[in-house]
Amino acid sequence: MLAMVTIIFSQVVARYLFSNSLSWSEELGRYIFVWMTFIGSAIAVRNKLHVTLDMFVMKLPLALQKFCLVISYLSMMVFTSVLIYGGFKFVAKGSSQMSAAMQLPMHYVYIVLPIGGGLIFFYLMKNFYEDVFARR
Repeated sequence: MLAMVTIIFSQVVARYLFSNSLSWSEELGRYIFVWMTFIGSAIAVRNKLHVTLDMFVMKLPLALQKFCLVISYLSMMVFTSVLIYGGFKFVAKGSSQMSAAMQLPMHYVYIVLPIGGGLIFFYLMKNFYEDVFARR
């Protein structure tokens, strides 16, 4: 995050004080933001910090609570599997593309989809086991 803020701040300073825009700064800031989003999402899943609306579920009997938890985890795992699969397709397509300003191969940007998705899937499986099977 510090790198992204520094790069964007440098862009603003260069544009307004020196009347010279850094052509690569916006692109790099965007790519750092994308990476930060996916890695941050995996960390949030690991620590169970995502927002949940469980007021209704907590009023259900314990058996139905576990059922809702299982459905919730399985649906998130399906979504994450689609993210990983689609991410690998993006990486394959990105191997022949270059970014506009920095001429960076786009597969370096797109690889965060299967990496972040894989981390999220791993942490979902860990949390699923802990919440459904380890807790008695």
